[in-house]
Amino acid sequence: MKKLCFLIVLNVFGFVSAQNSDYKKSIDSLLNYFQENNAFSGSVMLQKNGETVYKGDFNKFANNSDQYRIGSITKIFTAVVVFQLIEEGKLSLDTKLNTYFPAIKNSEIITIGSMLNHTSGIYNYLEWEDYYNQKNKNYTREDLLKIIQQGKPDFKPEKDCSYSNSNYTLLGFIIEDITKKSYAENVKARITNKIGLQNTYCETSETEYSKRNNSYLFDGENWSKESDTHPSFTFSAGNIVSTTEDLSKLMHALFNGNLVSKKSLEQMEKTNATAFGYGFQKTPFYGKIGYGHTGRIDEFRSGAAYLTEDQFSIVILTNGTNVKLNEMVVAVASKYYQKKYKTPDFTTYQSKTAPPTEIYNGIYKAKLAGLITLGKFKITQAGKNHLFIEMYNEDENEKESRKALLKRRGDNDFYSFEAGAELQFLLGKKDEVTGIKLTQGKQSINCKKVK
Repeated sequence: MKKLCFLIVLNVFGFVSAQNSDYKKSIDSLLNYFQENNAFSGSVMLQKNGETVYKGDFNKFANNSDQYRIGSITKIFTAVVVFQLIEEGKLSLDTKLNTYFPAIKNSEIITIGSMLNHTSGIYNYLEWEDYYNQKNKNYTREDLLKIIQQGKPDFKPEKDCSYSNSNYTLLGFIIEDITKKSYAENVKARITNKIGLQNTYCETSETEYSKRNNSYLFDGENWSKESDTHPSFTFSAGNIVSTTEDLSKLMHALFNGNLVSKKSLEQMEKTNATAFGYGFQKTPFYGKIGYGHTGRIDEFRSGAAYLTEDQFSIVILTNGTNVKLNEMVVAVASKYYQKKYKTPDFTTYQSKTAPPTEIYNGIYKAKLAGLITLGKFKITQAGKNHLFIEMYNEDENEKESRKALLKRRGDNDFYSFEAGAELQFLLGKKDEVTGIKLTQGKQSINCKKVK
């Protein structure tokens, strides 16, 4: 459910036909390599013109189900229902949020349209500091509204763009208020039954967990089952369970006029400078324009993209990974289209001079240019030559928070695949750890060890 961008830009132009009958073997070989190196567990499907051209199951933890939680891909379903209601004259893009929820800050100027394309400025309730610690609780509408309302807006409506799950949770409530039916009933009647998605449903309680896969966290050596976020918490922003086949069918049906009108689809495709549309993200791919969405909930990650001109879709669902989702997409597509691709080296750094990872454990304070404190985080042990990084709450330090894996790349250098960040641990004269130089892209942040 966190912010995940599905912008895939490759330095090639035009498509080449994947006529080589060996492409399936090539993709199989590649995904087996990822799986064997604890980099990927999940399922992949490619379709062209609605027909499957590749299907691969590489689930390391299979429980006789091909169903996965899809996280924020749920937002496509929510957007479709919203546009159907607009076509029925029950809603408009200009409808103000205060019609339904006047207690939300700036609701008198926030529109349905600005919620759909994340320009509302509404606080993202999944940034709530207690989220991870209380994610397994059953939440009511009132509970979620209280969390959303307590957050400070990120900016004035339509003055900027920032991904917020609150937008789509509120849209789900509005759908229920207009139709007098549950969000799950709307999705079933308006989408899944309509186009025959037989293995897609809104998860509503913990009694349904056994129907789908579980997700797993890798520590550098071993996998452990991740606890489940209760579906009531993610609701219409991320409570759907599906399969690669059903999501491929959804994308094909949507872009072929089987769910919304041409006018509505054109509106959904209108993207702003940050590539967000009205339920989609823009996905430049091999010189072609496409649309899709990614998702994350617990250790599930998902991606679905559709290239309109070629009627080509790619869907990847994972229940455990140690690489960025884009890495998987680029890898699979490169093999299918017979493009050059450099296979990642999953070898872990080894050195006789590298200090034991225990010396890095502690609490660190991040500062920008040494002046502005951005927050505290904690470094803890993971598998051999790996560490975990997580946010630190000074007042209630016993609370659990989401962990991200750091892989050793040098004697005192580690890397976060999730954030694309490099961490260089700084040592004093007595070889004690004094801080971290954290680099992400061209920006570096100084972090001081405080405990």
